[in-house]
Amino acid sequence: MLRSLLAVVVLCSSVSAVAQNAEQTLQRKLASIKSFSASFEQQVFDAQKQLLQQGKGELMIKQPALFRFETTEPEPNLFIGDGQSLWFYNEALEQLTIYDAASEVNRTPFVLLTSTKPELWAQYNVEQQGELFVIRSKDADSPVKQLTLSFAGAALSKMQVLDMNQQTSEFNFTLMQLNIELDKGLFRFNPPEHTDIDDQRQR
Repeated sequence: MLRSLLAVVVLCSSVSAVAQNAEQTLQRKLASIKSFSASFEQQVFDAQKQLLQQGKGELMIKQPALFRFETTEPEPNLFIGDGQSLWFYNEALEQLTIYDAASEVNRTPFVLLTSTKPELWAQYNVEQQGELFVIRSKDADSPVKQLTLSFAGAALSKMQVLDMNQQTSEFNFTLMQLNIELDKGLFRFNPPEHTDIDDQRQR
């Protein structure tokens, strides 16, 4: 009985150490990416793996805590994180929704790509499979249930996002550029005139 208990303790400690090593390895990889720019092709699948939508766009990331996610197809949308707020702009509807970044970290996986905050990473479990990392939320109510990152050398080459509706979004990156100069103006948003603004930060 004692041997069995000791075996369980050793196994749990080993699993915990592996998870911690995977998280540390991923954080080191992400920390080495001071900036990142890439084009992407996106495919969205339902729970039965049926293709729902395809799209194209660009992703830009800059340390610390800045990202710009812009779709050009099937319709133009812009999602910006400036470290304080999250800005989502639907160009066709001329609608802007603003969220507080600190309270909405689970709304987008891009926050993880530019953060080393222990309190943020403590909300996730990380597993490593070679150059692939699987990040799972510990929060059952998180809109993003799982994030999978694949690397080609130091560059991010593919990303998969599984949401609470069991829909999977796959992003394949091309024309990747690492550690280039990106103007901070790319990570600020000035709403066009006549934009309908829903500022969730004030609630």
